[in-house]
This record gives sequence, C-alpha cells and structure tokens, in this order.
Amino acid sequence: MKKFLVCAAMIAAMFLTVSCGGSGSDDNNSGDNNASQLCHYGEYKCDGGNSYFCGYMDSGNDLTWKFAEQCSNGCDSVTGKCSEGSNSNENENNNENNNGDSDYPAADNSYNANYGFISLNFSFDGIGNADDSDFTSDNYAYGTEEGDAYATGTYGNGSAAINPANASTFVKHANYYSSENLIDIQQMPVFLSDGEYIGGNPVVMLQINANQASVGNMSVGLNEEDVALYVVEVNWSTHQIKCIHAFAEGQTNISKLGDLLYHGALQLTGALQLYSPKNYKGNDVSSVFNFSTCPAVY
Repeated sequence: MKKFLVCAAMIAAMFLTVSCGGSGSDDNNSGDNNASQLCHYGEYKCDGGNSYFCGYMDSGNDLTWKFAEQCSNGCDSVTGKCSEGSNSNENENNNENNNGDSDYPAADNSYNANYGFISLNFSFDGIGNADDSDFTSDNYAYGTEEGDAYATGTYGNGSAAINPANASTFVKHANYYSSENLIDIQQMPVFLSDGEYIGGNPVVMLQINANQASVGNMSVGLNEEDVALYVVEVNWSTHQIKCIHAFAEGQTNISKLGDLLYHGALQLTGALQLYSPKNYKGNDVSSVFNFSTCPAVY
C-alpha cells in the first residue's frame, strides 16, 4: 500500500495540473500563504461554544471556517476542539479493539470508526498508456473522460459527498504505467466559478497492481497488495495533494480487462468501507501514509 501512495503522489501531480489547465486557478493566487485567507488550513477554533475547522470551500481554492462539531461539554479555546467527553459515547469502544499487540498508537476518536462508504461503477472503453509517444502532461489521447462520477458516496463524520452535487462535471483519468506495474484511476469534481472551470475536492484515487489485475474479485485494504483506494484533498494553488481523508477496505470486481499495452477496456464495480488513517479498528495508522491526515470532516 505504501508503494501505491508513492506512485499516487507522482501521478497526481501530473494529472492534476492537466485537469486545471486553462481554468484560471493559477491566476486566482489563493494558496495557503495568501494573506486574504480567513484562516490557515487545518486550524480549529471555538465559536459560540462549538468547534469549527479551516478547510477549502466546496469549489475553488479559498479557505473558510466550516462547522466541525457541536460541543456538549464546551469547546477548548486552546485547541479549538470540543472538550473531552463531548464525544465519549460515539466511539467509546474503539480502543477496546486495540489488542495491545499493535505497533500503532491508539485511535483518535475525533474521527468516526466508520468514516464513510464509497460505491464504484467504472467503465472505460480504452485506458491510457504512459509509454505512448504522445502521452505527456498536455496530451491524453486515451484514458480521459468528463461526465458523471464513477465514485459516489459519503465520507467523514457527517455526510460530506464523494461526488458533490454542485459540481459542474467530473474529470476521470485511467492510465497504465508499465514502469510501476500500476493502473491509476482518478476522479475529481470540477466547478464553475466566475465563468471559469476549476478543480475541486475531494479527489478519489484508485490504484490497481497491474501484475495482479484479472477478471474477478480483487481485495482492497490497508494490508492488501492488489488494489488501494484513497480520498484526498488537493491544494489547487500548487496542484499537490494536501492531505488524505480516507482509505478504503473491501472488494472490487473487474468484469472487463483488455490489453493494457494497447488501450484495452476496463470495467469494475465495488462497494467499500472508508476509514480515516487516524481511526482504523482501534489504531492510528496515519504513519503508514506519505501525507498528513486531513482534519475530521463533518
């Protein structure tokens, strides 16, 4: 799984730049260092006795304060989070799942034990091949589509949408990288802002071990080497992954798999449980990943 995410970082940087080309997102100049931002990404604050966190708006690069949690036992003015005890009943059994033999620290119970659910219904008539002579960051002859989302569902402690309803469209990429033995499938929402199309969040990254790919069921999970799926947050000012929201566990089913070297077709479905790296079966496994964990989403 570590290898998958390393590849994801490299590949995402390529496709994310392409997907926003001509959208004007660079002209927006609204990155983390923009003095006009209301807050800094990942910060928490108390307001009216409740907790708020700083995150990206559903469309665009602007940061804003978002409601995080209603604090029944008060809000800690230092951390900006609800005081201990306000969520004690929600995941009180999580630490009992940690059998003491784990190499990981105990789970952070500010993230729900079940952090969402994602459904997959993916179909490409021809995926891209990174070995093609015309395969560059500015040209995808195959493996790029716009339209309905292939990944749907919710993530976080509430019901944040994997496929935001206010997105204008979804850009989807599916490419084969022989050097990494990897099939990389990605989805991002695109929003219309001030007459221009810009990339949004969350971004879904599905990665398949090409050496193991075959028609039938394939396992997805933290300890699996076949398939990995991540829900990530992207900073569209830099076109880089900012943090990881969740990873998936379950099974996918590949119903069609053509010749990867010659733009073969690929069809797959799946229904997967999502987990935050901060709370996976009683453990904090965030150290496995090459990116920080995003603040809890509500």
